[in-house]
Amino acid sequence: MSARILVVEDEQIIATDLQESLKALGYDVPITVPSGETALANLAQLQPDLVLMDIRLEGNIDGIEAAQKIQAEFKLPVIFLTASTDRATVERVKTSQSFGYLLKPYSQTLLGTTIELVLHRHQAELETRQALQIAETERAATELQSHHKSAYLAMTAHEFRNPMMVIQLAIEMLQDHDEKLSKKKKQKHLGQIQAATADLNAILDKVLLLAQADLGKLPCQPEPLEIVGFCRDQIEAMQLSTDQHQIEFAAPPDPCLIALDPNLLRQILTNLLSNAIKYSPAGGRILLRLVCQIARTELQVQDWGIGILPADQTQLFERFHRGQNVEEIPGTGLGLAIVKQCVDLHQGQIQIQSQPQQGTTVFVTLPNQLILPNQVTLPNQAPSQPAQEMLGQPEITQPDKVEE
Repeated sequence: MSARILVVEDEQIIATDLQESLKALGYDVPITVPSGETALANLAQLQPDLVLMDIRLEGNIDGIEAAQKIQAEFKLPVIFLTASTDRATVERVKTSQSFGYLLKPYSQTLLGTTIELVLHRHQAELETRQALQIAETERAATELQSHHKSAYLAMTAHEFRNPMMVIQLAIEMLQDHDEKLSKKKKQKHLGQIQAATADLNAILDKVLLLAQADLGKLPCQPEPLEIVGFCRDQIEAMQLSTDQHQIEFAAPPDPCLIALDPNLLRQILTNLLSNAIKYSPAGGRILLRLVCQIARTELQVQDWGIGILPADQTQLFERFHRGQNVEEIPGTGLGLAIVKQCVDLHQGQIQIQSQPQQGTTVFVTLPNQLILPNQVTLPNQAPSQPAQEMLGQPEITQPDKVEE
């Protein structure tokens, strides 16, 4: 494709001659214009590859001023074609960062050679500039990644420090005051050690899970899963960790066999329910709602706790990010990041709706394959309903609350 050239020349005879010469050399020269103002007004529409500019022009700006504006706004190469050779003009041309300077009368051969050299130089500069931009972008990304890793390590060390201090203090009490401590006191310190050790293991599990995800080594391996019973089991396990909250469960009345990864699903439920417990007041209500459909499973975890401030809602899934209103509540800031990873591995979606002091609802949608009762029979259980009923929208019921 031939290069497009804009000729800026106020002498019409010279402009026409230039246009014909350039066309003879194989260039596209759609129009000529008589002034710098007209050139600037037509550049966006014409999109030339090069501007051939006289210095002395009609209008309020001369060719050198027009070239400076073209360079600043459009980054196009400009070649001056002029009869002016005085020292002052040459010095002004030097400051304009033009790509070439030809004297009238010109030869067609020299004109063509100059244009080719200027176009080649301009293309080389564009490629160099692009390469520098790419290098700068990569450098900034590397610095940001390094910063994130440093912050990641610092926050991980901080989260490990608290339970380690609890363990250390409890051990010191047992070592230094063993004979003076009652059996009840000893049991209390041992319980603190056990709880802190469990906290350490939980933090370590979260860190390792995210590290596996970063390395692409966290697999998603769907398998047949009776999700109603699975959810009940997770609720019962979570209920053991709190005697101040009641977790309610709304689900289909009959078993629902689907294909999902049980390990990833366990992470989703555990972290969402744990957050709901953590950020709800004592005696607060927590609801897990399950909807099984043919091609997807929908999970909703709702609480009526402290909610999330609007300023924090854009950073919900960032690692170690914690809301401004949860400073007094212990936590790692990893739970939602883990949930997001597990949902993404299922190629699902997650949304969060929250109002401060009104609570939070997390919506998780996971694509899955619904396994019909006539395809698989659950262990020790016969199919409970015909396949056509299983395919319909399941009825949402409120079962009995989990016994404490």
